[in-house]
Amino acid sequence: MFRSYEWMIALRFLKKGKGQTVLIILGIAMGVAVQFFLASLMSGLQASLVDRTVGAAPHITVLPADSLPGYVSGPQKASSDNRNPIYSEKTEILSWQQYPEDLKKDAAVKSISPTVNGSGFIERGGVTVPVILKGVTGEGLKLYKISENIVTGKAELSGDSAVFGKKIADRLSLSAGDKLNLKNDRGEQVFVQVNGIFDIGSEAGNSLVFLSLDRARSFLRVDGVSSIEVQVIDVFAADRIAKRYAKGYTRVKLESWQSKNRELLQALSAQSSSTNTILFFVIISISLGIASVLGIAAVQKQRQLGILKAMGTSNGSAAKIFIYQGFTLGLFGSFLGVLAGLALGYMFVTFAGVNFGFDFSAKMIITPVILACLASTLASLIPARRAAGLSPIEVIRNG
Repeated sequence: MFRSYEWMIALRFLKKGKGQTVLIILGIAMGVAVQFFLASLMSGLQASLVDRTVGAAPHITVLPADSLPGYVSGPQKASSDNRNPIYSEKTEILSWQQYPEDLKKDAAVKSISPTVNGSGFIERGGVTVPVILKGVTGEGLKLYKISENIVTGKAELSGDSAVFGKKIADRLSLSAGDKLNLKNDRGEQVFVQVNGIFDIGSEAGNSLVFLSLDRARSFLRVDGVSSIEVQVIDVFAADRIAKRYAKGYTRVKLESWQSKNRELLQALSAQSSSTNTILFFVIISISLGIASVLGIAAVQKQRQLGILKAMGTSNGSAAKIFIYQGFTLGLFGSFLGVLAGLALGYMFVTFAGVNFGFDFSAKMIITPVILACLASTLASLIPARRAAGLSPIEVIRNG
């Protein structure tokens, strides 16, 4: 292709009309820059939103199955009115050990932690503060990214130690090494030591107090576990994975983060749709611009094309000249556009003070280049057909 005479003539035509060539390359570059900037911005924003929502939270939660309470007296009869007894939730999974063992075998699963949830009260300096307790294993601390967000102390649970969220620690003026009194709803109390204080960036997360699983089970008088929390490698595959396991698990129910965040998913979907619409019209604009410029070039070069065809150039070769021109314009324009998009992204992150990153992955870079080259090549088919249909006799006769 690059050594053919059609290619050489295409380059000569582009060099001859330098002004048109530069303008169309700049037009393509601007379109690709906008496309690349928007796509990278939206992808980075969506990744940031999802990470803040479930980055330090379970993607799938295995919970006790719903149970339907029986009637107090009288025969149980099917009824369609609102007097039907409602479903209630059990509070524990008693025989829970098999579920983590099954899930560990799945390559899509990243971390698993059996969990005990409960509430308690902390007494300190004459003040009683209610707290949310969560008993977890070491994997549970990893799941909530406690080690990565530790402010003081260390993220370890053993014996009487506990790890406190920053909100609780600030309210009670706690620091690593402090000891305090923890009570449950039965009035029973234990002393715990503050092993570490964490800040995971959310008010709900920073209100948690983590205990070791065994300590929490004993303190909260739980025989089994409250739930089994799971994180998967691909967060958007969580719902599909949960439904797959739900078919085989009859004594528990599985909930994915998507089922709890429908509004967020709808917002992300609407955001993606609007971005794709903008990018579609950018590609259309690029294509129309190239088709117009090359169409004018086909008229301007009629005499040269007529001479070439009189010398034996086939209709296909004449068409290739304009197809090669379109491809060249798209290649150079998209390359400059990606560079401009990278510069825009860097300036936006540096000077706009945003707290999320752009998606500068290979996919984001390659996709606009491919789309621009395809659009340019396809747009060149219109002038290519015109060139292929030229009659050399008519062209030379009409001058």
